Amino acid sequence: MELFAGLLTTVLGIAGAPGIAIDKIATDFLRGQIVRADVLEVRVDNAPNYQILLGNVDRIRVAGRGVYVLDFLRIDQVDLETDPISIDPNVLQSGKIVLRRPLQAAVRVVLRSEDINTALRSPTIQSSFKSLSIDITGTNRNPEIIDLINPEVTFLEGDRIRLAATLQSQPKPTQPKPSPLNVSVNAELKTIGGTKLQIVNPRIELEGTPVPEKIAQAFAQGLNKVLDLRQLESKGITARVLKLEFTEGKMQVIGFAKMDTIPNQ
Repeated sequence: MELFAGLLTTVLGIAGAPGIAIDKIATDFLRGQIVRADVLEVRVDNAPNYQILLGNVDRIRVAGRGVYVLDFLRIDQVDLETDPISIDPNVLQSGKIVLRRPLQAAVRVVLRSEDINTALRSPTIQSSFKSLSIDITGTNRNPEIIDLINPEVTFLEGDRIRLAATLQSQPKPTQPKPSPLNVSVNAELKTIGGTKLQIVNPRIELEGTPVPEKIAQAFAQGLNKVLDLRQLESKGITARVLKLEFTEGKMQVIGFAKMDTIPNQ
């Protein structure tokens, strides 16, 4: 949200510039906020041009291809388009943005599984997979402290996703040299009411052996609590997923977001 607030400040802060200059300056601003991009274009639709002096913009469109928002995370495609924007120009010079109407935007994002797996193998992400407490048995009595090694995501046809990794337990007196354990999760990912991403019909295997359905469902329920977009509402953001589609090797998400205020200013 800070990135979008900066973009709005940039666009509305150069009200006297011709439209083509606004597009270029807005694009240069976004390029300065990310690591790099193969293609990144910003189009500001504003006719007549003088209405920007009043804090009004018809539409902002952003198109990106091969966008690295972090050194290790590549987004294959991103397209964003806002509804008409109206802010209070009197407070813009203070560096704050006050919306005179809710800000709404539609967004389309395409991720490739190979890019996600590259991110998962990065040192930054790998460090978060160390010393995890995982209850493999589902009893919540003796959780194992393990390292998650070689995690891999595969997007499958039929809106299914496969997660695979090796679990390496840390040594302990009773088991000084624990053997690694290969685990895989194959599940369908659906949207519920546009607000929830829900794992459905999970199949979990340990060393090729299916785990009991009770444990698989408990695992899915834990993840489903995290995949609830309504958690954003406490920050003043209403988000909805309109379409979630998996093809072999790619995931496409189409959704929209609405904000009554710009947070984190």
